[in-house]
Amino acid sequence: MAASAQPQPQTHRDHDTRALEELGKAVRSRRNQLGLTLSQVADQAGLSVPFLSQVETSFAVPSLRSLFAIARVLETTPERLLAGPVSADVVVTHGDERQRYDITDAPQTAFRRQLSGLEEPFSAAEYVVDPGSQLGGFFASEGREMIHVTQGMLAVDLDDGDGGIVTHRLAAGDTMIYSTATRHRWHHLGSGTTRFVHVSAPG
Repeated sequence: MAASAQPQPQTHRDHDTRALEELGKAVRSRRNQLGLTLSQVADQAGLSVPFLSQVETSFAVPSLRSLFAIARVLETTPERLLAGPVSADVVVTHGDERQRYDITDAPQTAFRRQLSGLEEPFSAAEYVVDPGSQLGGFFASEGREMIHVTQGMLAVDLDDGDGGIVTHRLAAGDTMIYSTATRHRWHHLGSGTTRFVHVSAPG
């Protein structure tokens, strides 16, 4: 399988070094846990081996779309790969301190900010998505997820297991909870910016 065009890596000037290290460790640890090689993961995710190696060694930041692809191959979620460490019982993170990940290979604005750390029993993130942005394909894992829309509209597609798709349309103020064992995907609806908070917990 030929590797797709690679997104331009973002530098440490744009992302916190510690968060990059945690992401790289999480990807490498999960890959080793599954007994997969760099080549196998890169091929299935549509990425190059050098780019994936740079992600694991904290020299490159994947776009959100690439991260979804990596998470799908590693049978996990982007949230679990992105969660950073927690070093205190009480953690306060100000808005400008949150780790931001852009979809760098799309002209529209779409990014996520991690809200929780790796040691928490859950993972929480905020997503901001403009019209036309893509949020990855179907994926599944073990656990439960909650989505709360704070602005705009979002569609959550669930695989019904019989070859069909059930679409749930969420508007500002709506909340949805579902099992991540069901194959699912999200996509933007409407003509304005959509913001939502996503919380996931292992099963």
